[in-house]
Amino acid sequence: MKQPTDKLQTNIGRMLVAVVGFMLAAYYAITAISARDVLWFWNGFDDRPVRMIVYQDGQRTELLFGDPGFAGLSEAVRASLAEGVARPSGIGLSSGSLEDAYGLYVTLEVFFDRPVKLHASFNTDHPTQMLFPITGRHSDLNVVFLGVEGTYLSGAPVLKTTEPIRKAMQAAGFSVN
Repeated sequence: MKQPTDKLQTNIGRMLVAVVGFMLAAYYAITAISARDVLWFWNGFDDRPVRMIVYQDGQRTELLFGDPGFAGLSEAVRASLAEGVARPSGIGLSSGSLEDAYGLYVTLEVFFDRPVKLHASFNTDHPTQMLFPITGRHSDLNVVFLGVEGTYLSGAPVLKTTEPIRKAMQAAGFSVN
């Protein structure tokens, strides 16, 4: 005949498994709802820009598919975004900062042909354009400003790395210092 304590221990073990399972499911669900992304934990990014603009020394260089440097820079953007997001920055892009990014600093602006999703544990919306500060304000943070319909959103994600972009820009003849 079984001891009553054996049944109690089995029930406590099952209860702990159930509680831990419920807590994990709740954490996943709450994060998925707030991020508006069921794959918020996924680092992958497979979309490539269809158009890019490099701003340097007040000059604007537009790159389209087939232009020299486009393929390498496009792959570098995809690779940086595929590494994933480190955290939200809480930084926005004022009109003055945007003007400085275009006129004073080295900046990469990329455009996609459809809305894309950058997976993160917070809402990154579905941007159609992104702005990467390479020099100047916010460039040391690895942030990427996400844009929808020509407007950049606040709360720019901090990427784990932008080094592939910097290397590709340098290989294409742009200054990254």
